[in-house]
Amino acid sequence: MNQTLGKYITITLSGDLRADVEAVFNHAQDPDTLDHVMKVAEHAVRISERFGVDRWKAERAALLHDISNIIPVREMLEAAEASGIQVTEEEYRYPRIVHQKLSMAMAEQLFGISDPEILNAIECHTTLKKNPTQLDKVLFIADKISWELPGDHPYLDQIRDQVKGGWLDEAVLTYLDHVWEQRDQLRLVHSWLIAAREELKLQVEYHSNKL
Repeated sequence: MNQTLGKYITITLSGDLRADVEAVFNHAQDPDTLDHVMKVAEHAVRISERFGVDRWKAERAALLHDISNIIPVREMLEAAEASGIQVTEEEYRYPRIVHQKLSMAMAEQLFGISDPEILNAIECHTTLKKNPTQLDKVLFIADKISWELPGDHPYLDQIRDQVKGGWLDEAVLTYLDHVWEQRDQLRLVHSWLIAAREELKLQVEYHSNKL
């Protein structure tokens, strides 16, 4: 077990991923993240079946996507560096965003996940990135539609409608566009998200023109 990341999980893991994730968050006294993770897993399975993505991989990626939330934000950069994770200038400016990379490392090093598709999906579940797989997009959008935010959020309703209608790329782009439109109000917009948006926008426009 990785000593740097292993110190944050002091319980014995059983090998039953769902039970282990529940136990880890309960031990960390973090019921909110546990509730979120379980909702994302439910959405990820449903969306994966809708778009022909391996539901087993989608569920495992969802269960572990926020496992690094047990690490205090003030310790995330140090933990990432000690684990050999490449930290970008943007992540130094906004350490919370490195949690997606930390979750990937914990999934691999502590939970024994070796499937690169699952690991890659976890790594970019917050920002997405260029050339995303279908699994990347399933986890990304499952994470977003699981939110229960106060007030009206038309973009989330639009995303849910697009997923129901079978338009996964369009749903992803709706969220990326929303972030881009709010960029002046945000601390930063990650370069991975910018690259993903630029690429997906061209792809959606191309397919729309062919219809």
